[in-house]
Amino acid sequence: MLVSETKKPTILLVEDSEDDAYLFNWRYEQSGATCAIKHVLDGSAAIEFLDCTLSTNPELLPFIIFLDLKMPVMNGFEVLIWLQHHEAFSHIPVVVLSGSDQSSDKDRAYQLGAADYLVKPVKVGDIQRFLGDACPPAPGHTLDRRKAQT
Repeated sequence: MLVSETKKPTILLVEDSEDDAYLFNWRYEQSGATCAIKHVLDGSAAIEFLDCTLSTNPELLPFIIFLDLKMPVMNGFEVLIWLQHHEAFSHIPVVVLSGSDQSSDKDRAYQLGAADYLVKPVKVGDIQRFLGDACPPAPGHTLDRRKAQT
């Protein structure tokens, strides 16, 4: 890697469903964004990734976390609780992704510090809204507004 080359901002996707992860990645690609995506399968793996990155390359910590709620090993609520108790990660917004539209799940996620709550499947426009200036579309990329709604 060249010294002048800048590292891409990282998105952490915590999702146990390979199908949902594939769909998220497909929507992400449609957005034209230029970040790196780190995908882990459960909350325990997310915590391991965050801890390891903090101790070895803190500049590579994700700038945003997309977190599924319903996962084996360690669910999204447990990850949110863990994050509340670790100041080093308090600057990272967490967007919950869930198949649940229940107000009790939404309320609990917000109480535990989630920045937002999206019901799956996510739309391209939702992803772009959260990536903002940190992960702009590649030069020359134009978003088809019809795809942004799907």
